[in-house]
Amino acid sequence: MSLSARDALEYATRDAYLKLYAVLAGGFVLMFAGQFVFATAVGSLLALLGLLGIFTGLLGVLAATVAVLHKILAES
Repeated sequence: MSLSARDALEYATRDAYLKLYAVLAGGFVLMFAGQFVFATAVGSLLALLGLLGIFTGLLGVLAATVAVLHKILAES
């Protein structure tokens, strides 16, 4: 089965996929920001906020990954 690069690029950049990719990228940014806050936290409240940021970002990354894989498998 041959697939042209143009068709593959059009398939990967559909509107629904772009939203999922944005959630994936946002999750990574939130994880890294949470790690930075946690590592540089002076008080326990900031450390807690850092941990919440890490876990929220991780949840976003996992949810977006599962959603992208589900869309790919469902459409193929």
